[in-house]
Amino acid sequence: MPRGACPDCKAVVHVDEDADKGDTVECDECGANLRLVGLDPIELDSEDSYEDDDGYKEEEEDDDDDY
Repeated sequence: MPRGACPDCKAVVHVDEDADKGDTVECDECGANLRLVGLDPIELDSEDSYEDDDGYKEEEEDDDDDY
């Protein structure tokens, strides 16, 4: 099973064999949500700092509508 290092706590994070770039996984040690940004080698990035291929940061959806 492929594995990478959590960028937050440095723990080993196991990634499914069929995972694709852009998929998310959770670190079992610290609970961080991580984005798979590289496949060979496995590279994980904190979902909070994830930027898509065009360099734009993903915005978290706000459930509180300010209308």
